[in-house]
Amino acid sequence: MNLYKVLIVDDESIIRNGLYNMIPWSNLGVSDVLTASCAKEALKIVQDTKPDIMLTDICMPEMDGLEMTKIMLEKVPDLKVIVLTGYDDFKYAQKSCSLGVKDFILKPVDETSLIKCIKLQIDHIQSEIQSAVENSIMSRKRMIENQREFEKSLIKLTEKAVDHAYAIEVPEGIKFADNCEYQVAVLTPEISENSIWNQHRNLLMMSVKSFFIDMVDAKNSGWTFQNSDGDIVVIFYVDKKSENAEEQISKLQEIINVEFDVEMRVGIGPVVPNMSRIKFSYGNAREKCGIKKLNSDKHHNSKLGNDYPSKKDKLLVLKEKILSSFHDTEAAKEYLKKYINEVKISGVSKSIAEQKFYDLASAFYWEYLKTTGNPADGRLETLITTLQTNDLENCCVFTEMFIVKLMYTNKKQMHEIIEAATVFINQRLTEDLTVFTLAEQFHVARNYFSRLFKKEMGEGCNEYITRKRIEKAKHLLTVSRLKTYEVAEQVGYHDTNYFSLAFKKNTGLSPTEFRDRQNNPE
Repeated sequence: MNLYKVLIVDDESIIRNGLYNMIPWSNLGVSDVLTASCAKEALKIVQDTKPDIMLTDICMPEMDGLEMTKIMLEKVPDLKVIVLTGYDDFKYAQKSCSLGVKDFILKPVDETSLIKCIKLQIDHIQSEIQSAVENSIMSRKRMIENQREFEKSLIKLTEKAVDHAYAIEVPEGIKFADNCEYQVAVLTPEISENSIWNQHRNLLMMSVKSFFIDMVDAKNSGWTFQNSDGDIVVIFYVDKKSENAEEQISKLQEIINVEFDVEMRVGIGPVVPNMSRIKFSYGNAREKCGIKKLNSDKHHNSKLGNDYPSKKDKLLVLKEKILSSFHDTEAAKEYLKKYINEVKISGVSKSIAEQKFYDLASAFYWEYLKTTGNPADGRLETLITTLQTNDLENCCVFTEMFIVKLMYTNKKQMHEIIEAATVFINQRLTEDLTVFTLAEQFHVARNYFSRLFKKEMGEGCNEYITRKRIEKAKHLLTVSRLKTYEVAEQVGYHDTNYFSLAFKKNTGLSPTEFRDRQNNPE
């Protein structure tokens, strides 16, 4: 049941309090009843809380209720306004209607009539919400149908056998960006023998394709589809404003690795000047796909784990380890102690030591700002002064304090972000939820959010969303007579085949098999 917010605006406290206490708000599904004594106070409440329904008087000091209503409806167009007034004046009623006021009630207010009026507005809100959900589902269905037709056209464009490049005709419906070059990437998963994805490869490919559509297609950076072999193909637009294909894929590869615990083998074709050469870039990418692999761990071109770097490189190696352990507080602290100790025993001058400490602190602070989205402040300048005015031993202590404080500030934010994200997910299972939309919702970098969610929850964000959706689907299949496609829609899947694959991976049964077992237990 949805819980609604109501705002009561009247300059007479006896009326405000009377309305507040007279109506059985909880029985109507109202969770919050707010009050304001004037238009200025009411406008502030509307801006901060976005109520669903407002009951207001007309005659109030400073600004009357109708003028206030006009401003409010500009800010919150969906607000349902009910005017309560002691003036039986047609002009007031006429102006109220022209502003979009939902009802006009004369004082003294009859309790039964007012409850009926409020209930009617709540029914309207529920109807609008349901209509919006249905429209969203229909829009998504049309998009999926268009996507399927579009993929057929893209396969035709990249795989069509022709003798001459100029003979390629662009299939109807494909609209590429103008004035840019193109580059094709082909991706296929490397699935180990004991991986669960061996039995669910189709689901994996649909999920990975969805990730690329969110990352590439939704940003108008190119087109994503599956070729006739089921591999992922991405046609990138190449221009001065865009990142190249390898940079874009590398970013998403890290998220795919975290979310699905799988590596992608990648082939990237050459940049071609026009659409007639896309087939050449595609063919080249397919050939490379068998040998080229983008390793998401960019820091390890050689194995540094147990090797013994030279003295000259040891601080650099430790610094890299500290930064790469940004999300693992205990590991980062261990490497930090080793770094500080290495500076102390190296015999360098104090000024060089200050530079080494500042170099590490500034790099860690930059990582902190980049991943959390927090604004920069003056703490680095404070650290410089501290390092310059203290001896080496205290410089070691203050550098460690500086970095550790950042670690735990970040850790606290990590917990708060993920806690809020899980609440957000559980309240919106019918909506289009992805790592990307959630990262934007909580104003953090996508890769950071993906790693953070898995660290805090012990499972990837996509896995968590899927698990919660399947739990709800199991309940609906057990207690309702909804058809499979209707259950899919109720839990956020607009492609029934995708839903069935996800359901079987999580339960070992198809939705139909699950329902049969629930209805006919052995």
